[in-house]
Order: sequence, then C-alpha cells, then structure tokens
Amino acid sequence: MSNITFILRGVILLILISSVSACSYIPWFGDDEEVEIELREPLELTEIVPQVRIQQNWQVSLSGDIEDTRIPLRPHVYADKIAYTSTGGDVAVYDIASGRSIYSSSAAESVSAGVGGNEQILIVGTLDGDVLAINQSDASQVWSVNIGSEIVAIAHTQGEKAIIRTNVNRIVALSMVTGEKLWTASQTSPVLTLRGASVPLVKDGIIYAGMDNGKVIAVSSDSGNVIWESRVSIPSGRSELERIVDIDGQLAADSEHIYAASYHGRVVAISRINGRINWSRDIPSTVGVAVDDTLVYVTDRDDNVWALEKDTGISVWKQEDLLYRQLSAPVVQSNAVLVGDLEGYIHALSKEDGSIIGRANLSKEAIHTSSLSTSSAAYIMDANGRLASYTVVSIN
Repeated sequence: MSNITFILRGVILLILISSVSACSYIPWFGDDEEVEIELREPLELTEIVPQVRIQQNWQVSLSGDIEDTRIPLRPHVYADKIAYTSTGGDVAVYDIASGRSIYSSSAAESVSAGVGGNEQILIVGTLDGDVLAINQSDASQVWSVNIGSEIVAIAHTQGEKAIIRTNVNRIVALSMVTGEKLWTASQTSPVLTLRGASVPLVKDGIIYAGMDNGKVIAVSSDSGNVIWESRVSIPSGRSELERIVDIDGQLAADSEHIYAASYHGRVVAISRINGRINWSRDIPSTVGVAVDDTLVYVTDRDDNVWALEKDTGISVWKQEDLLYRQLSAPVVQSNAVLVGDLEGYIHALSKEDGSIIGRANLSKEAIHTSSLSTSSAAYIMDANGRLASYTVVSIN
C-alpha cells in the first residue's frame, strides 16, 4: 500500500471519528488494518457542594480553530509576562497579573507549536516546518528558518538555544540569535503515532523529552549527545494501533526525577542522573502528569484522575466521576488540582481525596491544550484560542 493511501485512510478515519458524537478522540498518524472505534458516552456532570471558588482573574482571546483541538499549544511565562499563540497564527503578550495587552503580532498561518523562547525572543512553529523568532519587545520578526518537518512542540527555556521537537521524533537546537541549526538528536519513529508531542523540559543544561517510541531521553544542551534513554513503554499487541506507546503528555520534574506517562503504557518516575526507573504504574495517559511536593497527578486514558505518592507510586486516590469527558492534564493551584473537559468546564479536585470541590466554566469549547500553573495562578486555554487566569480561593 502506498504512503498516499496510508495518509488518505488516516484522514478518512479521523473524519469518521470526529463526526461521531460521544466517541473517544484518538488522533494518529499511520495505518492499521483493523481499527475498532469504541463509542464512549461522557459521564454527565452532577451537582456538587463547592468548597472552593475557581476565581477568574482575567480572560483574553485570539482567533483559533476548534477543529485542531489536539495541537499542543501552551502559554509561556517569563518575567512578569505571559505569551501565547493560537492555531489562527497570532502571537500575543500580556501582563501576567492584570491581563493587560502588551502587544500582538500575526506570526504565521498553520501554527502548530509554541510559545517557547526566552525573555528576549519568542519562538513558534508551523505545520510546514517553519520556526519563527519574534522580538518580545516590539513584535518584529528576528528570523525564520525551515527545518523540513512539522513542529509539534517548543521548549520553554531561558537559554540561548531554541529547543524544537518535530513530528519525525527529532529534537533540534537552533541559535536563539540567528536561527542556525546547532545539533539534532533523533530516535527511530514507529509506524503509527499519536498527533502531537510533549513539550521538552530543560533543567540544568539537560533536555528531557518524551518520544514517540515510548522512551524518555536526556540530551546535553551543549552538544546534542544523548546522555541516557529510558523506556517507559514497550510496544505490544497484534495491530499497530495496539502498539502505540507515544509519550505525548506533559512531563513533570523535581530535583531528583522526571515523571512521564505514555499511551498504552505506564506512569514512571525516572532518575535524572542515570535514567533508571524508580517506580512505575500501569496507568496509560495521553495528556500527562503534574507534581507537587508529595504527589504525582495523572489523567488516564479513560479520564480518571489519579494521585500517586512521589516516592513509591502507590495510589493515594482516584477520581472516577469525570469518565470519558476528555480531560486535560492536571495542573496544581493552591490546595486543588484543576482539570478541564470537553465542554469547557474546569473542575477543582481536592488534593487530599480527589473529590470535586469546585467548578467553573471557561467557554463552550473543549479544554484540550496544555495549561500551566505558577504559585500565583493557573493559566488555562480552550480549543478556540481563549486564555484565562484563575486562582483557587477557599469558601469560608
């Protein structure tokens, strides 16, 4: 079968899946001879007795595309600003405290990744493989290069290199000043992969990235040499669909470990020093994990939310009342864990037992894009380019 036939089959299957209401969303690249589409009815929301208020501090919006709900765009916080982009191609910068607009710029059509960069330069990528650098002070374009493959993630870094993740299982480092390619680190790509990729983490001169072959790799920022690689999941099953092991969800880190989750795989704690797995749990996830001082939080493939002990991986609680609601990755804010769903709701879960202690509505669009949190607020995006700042406040 030709590559064109493979692509056409994938497009047709994606159209079929997206057109069936209440089905699970499984985007992929590649081909599979036997594909079963499982209809999964999202659990209806029930009334809760709120214990916290999810207080919206401000809200802004850029033009987006609700058909591209799994393109992994993510806000970028630096200094006292927050930058973000949408699939519509605009890049905007706001005051992080007030939401006041500092500037906006039309970067490119078909934006597929970003925002990354440092305090001087913002980086976005496109479906066509273009990487664009934008001067954060006046929104002018500094440089643009094409690296030949769709850009699926860009690291948030304060360094002198732009760290790019492509859809062919490569990490590429570019000079933040000139756009010159400095090095490339590659992994073998499986036949079938999910749409998207996790955002690489940059810690102490080391880049940690989840790859499509089920591995987390540690790469030297200076040389591009792979320091270690750790297999989170091993492909198994008869069909290519069953053998998907992508690590597409957000990674998390502390001083000792990288925490990662894979599709058809596990949640693991990996030593940052040598790549050894400290513990693992058989909890598959496409959206990833978050951590605080004591717990790891993960949204699984069926949209249960788990809390695991950081030291052992032992379950502390499991929240099952949001089944099949296409939840986002968790973010930690104050005394709660926040997740968004397919109808634009944000749910606050208790850190202690996982019970739903608050709820707010951002919009009518799905919250699939990766959110982030700082000590002062959580920043959550919907699929149509709406970004809002939230603070969790206890109800007296």
